[in-house]
Amino acid sequence: MTTTITITRLLLAWLLGAMLLSAGQNRLLVISIDGLDHRWLRDCDSLGLRIPHLRKLMDEGMLADGVTGIVPTVTWPSHTTMITGLTGPEHGIVSNNQPGKPGQRWWYVRFLKAKTLWHLAHEKGLKTAAVWWPVTVGADIDYNFPDFREDPSVRPDAFAPVLKHSTPGLAEEVAKAYPSFLRQSLTDRQRVIAARYILEHKQPELFLLQLAELDSEQHATGAFSKNAKATLEYQDELLGPLLDTIPEGTFVTVVSDHGFETQERVFRPKVALQEAGIEADVLVGEGIFAVRGGADGEAARFFRSQIGRPGSVIEREVSVGEVLGMEPNFNGWSAFFENTFGVLPLDDASGPAVGPGNGGGNHGLWPTRKDYRAALLVWGPWIDSGRLPETSMLDIAPTFADILGLELPNPRGKSLWKSIRRE
Repeated sequence: MTTTITITRLLLAWLLGAMLLSAGQNRLLVISIDGLDHRWLRDCDSLGLRIPHLRKLMDEGMLADGVTGIVPTVTWPSHTTMITGLTGPEHGIVSNNQPGKPGQRWWYVRFLKAKTLWHLAHEKGLKTAAVWWPVTVGADIDYNFPDFREDPSVRPDAFAPVLKHSTPGLAEEVAKAYPSFLRQSLTDRQRVIAARYILEHKQPELFLLQLAELDSEQHATGAFSKNAKATLEYQDELLGPLLDTIPEGTFVTVVSDHGFETQERVFRPKVALQEAGIEADVLVGEGIFAVRGGADGEAARFFRSQIGRPGSVIEREVSVGEVLGMEPNFNGWSAFFENTFGVLPLDDASGPAVGPGNGGGNHGLWPTRKDYRAALLVWGPWIDSGRLPETSMLDIAPTFADILGLELPNPRGKSLWKSIRRE
């Protein structure tokens, strides 16, 4: 009898301790809007955007004046940096597609070389959730709808491949509450429906959600196009009911992976050198171009002479130190250059030196390109309202870790927690 009472008391004490721990544990909802250039938020008034829910978060939270990305400024490496605090070579996701495998993303967690926030949260005993977050197939995440499409011939919004690797039984649970959930295509609406259900019924401490349609629309119709504007306004409509379901003590962050720019014109540096009668090696990559060789640096001097000239498409020279600090694989090249706004370099050796672009939206540009930045917005308990200076994408994961009381191993950036938390 005494033993039974003792065990009961110990169990009650453990449950009480667990409840107290849970009550003191922050929750974090990370909403990534793929392709949300920071200008969408910074310039929302001049753009005439009807985004009341994002505006509320901006008015009451902290908005960064842009986020400088990593190389390359594309979806999969950037999303992984935001939950590891490391660069692509360090966390293992160095591109969107696996090298030499078109359409084959880094779907599986086995490709990761570093611990993520969801790894650390799981080790601490916190509940985790993810909807459409890259590199989460096979992840030890409690409630998971991963980004997955193994067969490149399958349409990119197909739902069936995602369900194949989702948490068993979760899709059926969601569909009982929202009958329109299980459809052939997976849209932002369904992603938000899944998020709403998980937030309301599972209440994870860490939730990673990615919305995809703004990125797709800008690729098709151009950065900041009329259609892209309507897409972002639609995403804001979706977020309203989602934000109404967040549990008490939840911090909400809105992030993005890269900026966007419309390809209005293209520049072919190889052709420009041919026309100038200069022989030199040319490298085009990451939205910049580099030169080496030639007679006494003649190619570099030629492009430097174009900077600032009327009608020139050469915007600036990017320092060797900056380039190699972000992309060591460019070692051995003498000088690096970037084009003016709306002009992107091509590797072609034929065609006009300057020609028309395709009018579509592009990213993958150099991270410090003028006004080409990702976004960061933080809202929640004890968060001051105001603005943060431009920050680095490497600072995001340490900030998230501090919100959750986790410790990232050797992050490259610094936490913004002390800058955004009200004393």
